[in-house]
Amino acid sequence: MTERFPLSRRSFLATAGATALSGAISAPALAQGAKPLKIGMVTSLSGPFTALGESMRAGMQMFLAENGGKLAGRAVELIVEDDQAKPDEGVRKFRKLLGQDNVDIVSGVISSAVALAVRDVVTEAKALTFISAGSANDLARKAASPFVFRPTKTNWMLGHTAGQWAFEKLGKSGCLTIAADYAAGRESVGDFVASYQQQGGKVGKQLWAPLGTTDFGPLLTTIAAEKPEFIFSFFAGSDAVRFLRQMREYRLHGKVKLIGSGALFDQEDVVSAVKEAALGGLNTCNQSPTAPSSAAFTKAYQALRNAMPGEMGTAGYVTGQVIKAAAERVQGDLSNKEKVKEALLAKEVETVFGPMPFDPRNNQAILDIYVNEIKEGTGGPVNQVIHTYKAVRDPGPVA
Repeated sequence: MTERFPLSRRSFLATAGATALSGAISAPALAQGAKPLKIGMVTSLSGPFTALGESMRAGMQMFLAENGGKLAGRAVELIVEDDQAKPDEGVRKFRKLLGQDNVDIVSGVISSAVALAVRDVVTEAKALTFISAGSANDLARKAASPFVFRPTKTNWMLGHTAGQWAFEKLGKSGCLTIAADYAAGRESVGDFVASYQQQGGKVGKQLWAPLGTTDFGPLLTTIAAEKPEFIFSFFAGSDAVRFLRQMREYRLHGKVKLIGSGALFDQEDVVSAVKEAALGGLNTCNQSPTAPSSAAFTKAYQALRNAMPGEMGTAGYVTGQVIKAAAERVQGDLSNKEKVKEALLAKEVETVFGPMPFDPRNNQAILDIYVNEIKEGTGGPVNQVIHTYKAVRDPGPVA
């Protein structure tokens, strides 16, 4: 699947409401003079993260439309590819964008496994890359690349803060974990457990489910028998929807406190689907629709999409904000990668996530991490910020 979106605000707004951002947008005449800026986006438009991928694409399209389809005076052509949340497919699509489409910038990625898989591809190609959501810790550590910027969190940033919050607010023992058995799930649980245990907390059983699990019944039966004080969990996309719905079907919702990384209670793609089954849940995330930095964006996104933004819609938008900052700081000439890097490291970028400086050790964003609680709002359950961990920095490479 390849989709090309030369963008204008008029064509975007005319099509977005009717097509939910799923179709091609009519092309405006290209700006005279400057060569178009070609941005490749690889996201998950099929598989377990389909809804998340559609939201990420919508966020980027919204940002580009607001800017009249231009960045730093250059008309933008956005080329979108589907990685199906599969590392091999992600590698294939990145190579296509770089070798066949000759894009200036590559971006996107939801899956941590895909993010790790494409690291060597973009590094060998010396391709300017912005990973929108793939949060594998190693990309900020031993696999950090001089060509990869991450305007998003690492799994550690969420797992670590969740461990702190759980120990302080939920209990010193009686914890059980359950998560998707792939890179992000393993890292999130590992970082949560390490943080929780470092403070003196005691963790019980750790349960795992394959990506794409449809029946959580056996695992939920185990949880019911264990009677934990609280659960730490990591699921995303359709897996999160099924897990929360089945928690309620097994009458565990409301009986045991549930905390997870932000994906478990994503506002747009999970909470809106499960509704009351999300109430009372807690999560740590670099995004919240009720964060002060998100107020204007949340209002505009609701007007356009008839939904409050979740992490992926916001991540697509924020990636656009960071690319714009990079382009403007080098007067639209992105050919010199070192100058782009210096420009982005020189000062923070104001984003919907909040102020975003990049760590010079690894090009990893330093971010505020929000503790959200799902509470009843005027339009239904909503992520409400109840605490903020300011300027959280990944531990980074070992010296």
